[in-house]
Amino acid sequence: MITVDFDEFYRAEYAPMVRLARGLVDTSESAEEIAQDAFAAVFERWGQLDAPGGYLRTAVVNGARSELRKREVRRRVGLGRPPQPTAERDYLLDALDRLPVKRKTALVLRYYAGLSEREIAETMGVRPGTVKSMVSRGLAELREVIEQ
Repeated sequence: MITVDFDEFYRAEYAPMVRLARGLVDTSESAEEIAQDAFAAVFERWGQLDAPGGYLRTAVVNGARSELRKREVRRRVGLGRPPQPTAERDYLLDALDRLPVKRKTALVLRYYAGLSEREIAETMGVRPGTVKSMVSRGLAELREVIEQ
């Protein structure tokens, strides 16, 4: 059962979750909104969760996926992507944006969030072997993107 209160949990996990979300989406504002929504979901279930950290991580990843799906729909119907402020530009994140979503997610969870293959597999709902493959292929593809 949970041994810390929600306020402590929030203070300890807020920055890492925003960093995780920022690795998956392109703006700090979107990342902060995704993290806040994930914390709200955890708070609603606080007394029922055995592993609030895992639930939170999954909520952040799912929130980022949802945001990216919405953007893709907007792009397809011609609404486009909002311009990114140049002061906030991160070229590694720009390169990551060119990868398929699942590979990008696996790389961000591995290298931004520092999760193990098992934790990534649980968060993404795939097998650990699939994570290994996604990370390996994602790194190879990222190298190609960066070298262009």
